[in-house]
Amino acid sequence: MGSTGASEVSSRAPREDTVDRIFGHVVADPYRWLEDAGSARTADWLRLQRDRFARSVGEHPTRAAWEREVRALSGAELTGVPSWRAGRVFFEHTGPGREQPVLCAAGPSGGVRTVVDPEAHDPSGRTVLGPWAPSPEGDLVACQLSADGREEPSLYVLDAATGRCVEGPVDRTRGPAPAWVAGQDGFYYVRGRPADAIPRGDVRLHRRVHWHRIGTDPRDDPAVLGDGMDPSSAYTLSVSDDGRWLVVGVRTGGRRGNRLWLADLTAGPPGKPRFRAVDSAEGSHSAAEIGPDGVARVLTDDGASGRRLCSFDPADPDGPWTEVIAERPGAVLQEAVQVHGPDARLSVLALWSREACGELTLHDAVSGSLTARVPLPGAGTIGGLTTRPGGGGEAWFSYTDYTCPQRVLRYDARDGGVTPWRVPGRPHGVPAPAGGPGADAGWATTLRVHYRSSDGARVSMALVVPREAAGGPSGPRPLLMRGYGGFGVVARPHYGQDVAAWVRAGGVFAEPHIRGGGEQGEQWHRAGTGKDKQRTFDDFHAAARWLIDEGWTTPRHLAIAGTSNGGLLVGAAAVQQPQLYAAVSCAAPLLDMVRYERSGLGPAWAHEYGSASDPEQVEWLLSYSPYHHVREGRDYPAVLLSAFDNDTRVDPLHARKMCAALQHAAADPSGVLLRCEDLGHGTRPLSATIGFATDVLTFLADRTGLAAPGPDAARPAR
Repeated sequence: MGSTGASEVSSRAPREDTVDRIFGHVVADPYRWLEDAGSARTADWLRLQRDRFARSVGEHPTRAAWEREVRALSGAELTGVPSWRAGRVFFEHTGPGREQPVLCAAGPSGGVRTVVDPEAHDPSGRTVLGPWAPSPEGDLVACQLSADGREEPSLYVLDAATGRCVEGPVDRTRGPAPAWVAGQDGFYYVRGRPADAIPRGDVRLHRRVHWHRIGTDPRDDPAVLGDGMDPSSAYTLSVSDDGRWLVVGVRTGGRRGNRLWLADLTAGPPGKPRFRAVDSAEGSHSAAEIGPDGVARVLTDDGASGRRLCSFDPADPDGPWTEVIAERPGAVLQEAVQVHGPDARLSVLALWSREACGELTLHDAVSGSLTARVPLPGAGTIGGLTTRPGGGGEAWFSYTDYTCPQRVLRYDARDGGVTPWRVPGRPHGVPAPAGGPGADAGWATTLRVHYRSSDGARVSMALVVPREAAGGPSGPRPLLMRGYGGFGVVARPHYGQDVAAWVRAGGVFAEPHIRGGGEQGEQWHRAGTGKDKQRTFDDFHAAARWLIDEGWTTPRHLAIAGTSNGGLLVGAAAVQQPQLYAAVSCAAPLLDMVRYERSGLGPAWAHEYGSASDPEQVEWLLSYSPYHHVREGRDYPAVLLSAFDNDTRVDPLHARKMCAALQHAAADPSGVLLRCEDLGHGTRPLSATIGFATDVLTFLADRTGLAAPGPDAARPAR
């Protein structure tokens, strides 16, 4: 793939003598000029990169086969978990071939209507439905819509019965779903300050929590929380079902953990709530909700790396906490909701993660004693626990794993039954298959393995292998290893067209649960942050060596992939241990760690990485910053860098500068490509998802020797 010669030389970016002196460190930045996306020089260089990519990947003879396979694997009909309000049920639904999901509502009679269809709003499919929330009365829906992949949504209020726009758009509303207040005909929401109120060049969030009453001018919405707080603060919102209690979580970029604020909305007008801080340990992260019984329950890592559930009296937030569900060895408590179990006893349904796989348990709401274990389809991901407001015995959740597209299941705590949710307006779903660790999907098997990192830490890893390799490797295969390892994010098993296509073609997929992630709780997360970030990369390298030593693959057949913080991971892997890897997909990456705080959401991540404004922390960043560790003449793996022009989280300047550095330094620059796309960091149209997966698979398969699927390849049953 690709060629060397005069065309390679002409596409290389000119180097400049830009140097920064930071606390005694001399830091060269020869491609600083590529940070300016609007300059003519950058535009000319990008045109050359697009031409190189088109010749190398876009015109590759196997690309059509990979696209055909990915498209065939993208035809699942998907439904999101339901949200119940006053006799109506709201849910997202995606049919085959649709670019974006629609938001639907069904009444007591079962009739279904579309409330929001992003494709009707924008036929190009580039408008994305963001967070949404129905009103307590079920008559209105507040939702966010983002155009062109930009995570700068506008807020709309729609009539649930007709889909008619009642209010909006309200701009600068990037944040969580609005939190409605029962009986008040309004909601709390997060909104950024206008551009003319933010200092020039300041990329921090500058958000506030506002109150809005339906029928009033949003320009007059009072800010109820945020004035005087750190401009990098991000917020979470929830209101109790009875409309009495407002809980706001506040997290700032430079500090670990968060702070909870609680307001009794009966003590004054909703536009002027009186907040009190909830007592918690410095650096801990907590989330609280007030249930139908009036008790506040808080999920916290205060005193428990794997989290525990405590309760307190919301009228006395400074009072003592009572532990309801204790930390469990080897598991992380992810979520908890209230349901009524046998004999109508108030119970807590708890979602746990063990080695990235979900478990559900039922507990007495007062004593916390275990009363039941919920049967699940297999070792996969459980998400989106929902219940009816005010209680009841039912709960709904989604399930997916590496070989099973997402489905929604219904749990009845009164009898312990788990059944497919009967989606209104749709045929009754097929029952979820039985399974577990190593479950056989017909075309693939998922294995759970463990290995030792360089410092002796025991790390778990998931392997998805073709059915014929279930008993172990019979010889090395092309292997794709994906990683993230940051922000306490758990690398959960989920169905993806790219993974399915890779394994069905005869390859192996691996996902190690490295430090920096949350697979083993907050301590596991913190063990891969700040001054200890190198442990994340060491765990990843150790996974590669284990896979090679065990015979699953070889360095000539090993590809790695990561996005966002995962892009940082694979970028560091490529420059630290280039001999281990044949090919790299590095998407939406952070790569210049000295200047990451100057763009996108960078200031909000100082608690994770450290800050270049601190003399000690800049040494942490310089020790691994991939852009600053590119060395001339090294035999680097083939690298596909993907940049998204509308990315408001991670500026595409990182991918541009790294591409230029590698093309200058690599012994074979023909393998270094830049893929550009005018979308954003997150959700994208289905066609764009297929296109991205196709290009990545074409690139990685070519470099690792994985044959493209033939036209008659058998596919997993839907």
